[in-house]
Amino acid sequence: MAAYGVEITFAIRNARFYPSANGLCIRVFSLNKEMEVIEQVAETETIHGQTEPVFKEKLSVNYRFEKLQRFRAIVYVLNSSTNTIMGSMGSTDFDLSMMFACGGRLSLPIITPLSTISLEITGKVPEYYSQFLRLRFSGSHIHSPDGLPLQLYFILSIPSDDRTIMLHKSEMLKETKNPEWAAFSVPLFLLNYFNESSIQVHVYNYTPNHDDSLVGHCTTTLTQLQQGVGHFNSYMLMEPSGKRIHEKTCVELKELKLENGPTFFQMLENNVKLQLTSAIDLTASNGNPVNPSSLHYIHPHQPSAYLESLLLTTPPLLGYLPNPQNPYIGALGFGAKVQGPTGLQLSHCFCLNGAPSDPRVEGLAGLISAYRQATMGLQPFAPTDFSEVIYFVSKFAKAESRRHVGLYFVLLIYSDGGPANALNMKRTIDALVDASAHPMSIIAVGVGQDRDRSPMRNLEKLTLKHSDGRLLVRQNYTYVESSELENSDALAMIPVQMAQWKRMFHS
Repeated sequence: MAAYGVEITFAIRNARFYPSANGLCIRVFSLNKEMEVIEQVAETETIHGQTEPVFKEKLSVNYRFEKLQRFRAIVYVLNSSTNTIMGSMGSTDFDLSMMFACGGRLSLPIITPLSTISLEITGKVPEYYSQFLRLRFSGSHIHSPDGLPLQLYFILSIPSDDRTIMLHKSEMLKETKNPEWAAFSVPLFLLNYFNESSIQVHVYNYTPNHDDSLVGHCTTTLTQLQQGVGHFNSYMLMEPSGKRIHEKTCVELKELKLENGPTFFQMLENNVKLQLTSAIDLTASNGNPVNPSSLHYIHPHQPSAYLESLLLTTPPLLGYLPNPQNPYIGALGFGAKVQGPTGLQLSHCFCLNGAPSDPRVEGLAGLISAYRQATMGLQPFAPTDFSEVIYFVSKFAKAESRRHVGLYFVLLIYSDGGPANALNMKRTIDALVDASAHPMSIIAVGVGQDRDRSPMRNLEKLTLKHSDGRLLVRQNYTYVESSELENSDALAMIPVQMAQWKRMFHS
């Protein structure tokens, strides 16, 4: 997924000097997970004699939502006549997630012998990321491939190496062979990032009580779309085999316009916060936690496979939560027998902390503690079914859709396999479709090796349909293997999906 090119500027407030040393400059160093210096990444110019200098030299960096990007800023004092460094006034550490979560500005104190100064750090996001391409398509001479009544819609998507990204799903138009679909907008930076990739249009005919029929598809590129309305952007629909359906059966671009729209960064500036919940699979297929072969094996010096996944996915998100210094995380489990009113009962959604209804724990340490206690104190069972944890979180997302408090919900699901049977798969699809109209993203992590996780992958299909006939409104589910977490862009789908939700429902 695309990184965001941003600029970081620095300023100092309330500086005090010794007579012979009134020059200030800042050097910035990148840090690793252990908070050790990796390398110097920026150095400002030296400013003399100003107690509140604003530096022109900036730190240019590729911001990645899915990574912890930490830096150390050291303020140096320079001799006023020789311009040589006489010592350090102090230092402070910061990370980009915390800065952008605070609206793009941090003010950090540095205690010096003469005074307490403030280092102001500001992130500037180019206007480019708020540019959207407004598109409108129509269809001509489209027929149902199976003779059913016409109820046509299309999906605009980009296939990438890891997954297909849905840019837009149109409304459904009935009883017309020549549909004129409504205009929509897609982020320009996303199209530019995949500039060498194809942009696909798939036209479907809605089929009640069955999978929707693919009428045909066509392929274009950003370069071709930018040529505008005309014969360059009229596309004959093809069958899956690549054969033309009919020379008159086509999709045509009717409008192309550049406009501005909401971004993930603007949502953060408006104080939108993430609400994080982790749901852990405790079914018997993971093995007995006291057995070294178990994915939940409790070892005093080595994390289990599940704990490794938690440690890779949770820290990058903490800065975006309310009260990031001491955040609360929802901790859920599924697939085990827990104590109920009449004894042990199978539950597909329970609080890992043992509480009857409030799953919140304090920070990453609280999540790890609740997970370890649950693995040792619960009876693993079957089958795998995480539909109930989706419904549990989505009820809060639905409340946010009504109240507009400023929350976006993220559910991380960790499992060694997907829904265990057709009934559980149906329930899970219903839960995903039901949640797709609300401020919520779901990341599913497949834990362990040599497991069949095709059910988890199949939930990424863009044509999912609820049992009552409702269609998936937008892409809200992303799957990733635990072995690929270090290099995966799965978490990077969250800001894209946040902006899509904002654009669709609150633009």
